[in-house]
Amino acid sequence: MTVNQKIYKAMGCFGIPVTPDFFGGGEEEYITFNYADDRATAFADDEPLLVEADMQIHYFLPAKKSYLEAKKQMRRALFEAGFTYPEVTEFVEPDGRGGGTRHIVFECRIENDYELEE
Repeated sequence: MTVNQKIYKAMGCFGIPVTPDFFGGGEEEYITFNYADDRATAFADDEPLLVEADMQIHYFLPAKKSYLEAKKQMRRALFEAGFTYPEVTEFVEPDGRGGGTRHIVFECRIENDYELEE
């Protein structure tokens, strides 16, 4: 299973759209993800065996929506999918009308077989 497939599987159970890089839909709540870094970590016969990827998974939702339980469950789902236990950063982007968007970033790492990544 590729890294992308692992993210789709871990985050797909929340019923929120999940997409790599950029979400162009009209939903108020969605998840995107990107590779922050991607490198080979183990070699044999001058060929990579393992690829280690640093991932950022972004959860966007209305700033006023309750989120603590979802954050806890998402963090756990990523960990159970084989990622390191995610570090979390949170931002609120105001909209100027008393609302806005909460942006939660889960940063974690995972190793995967090189051949699965091609």
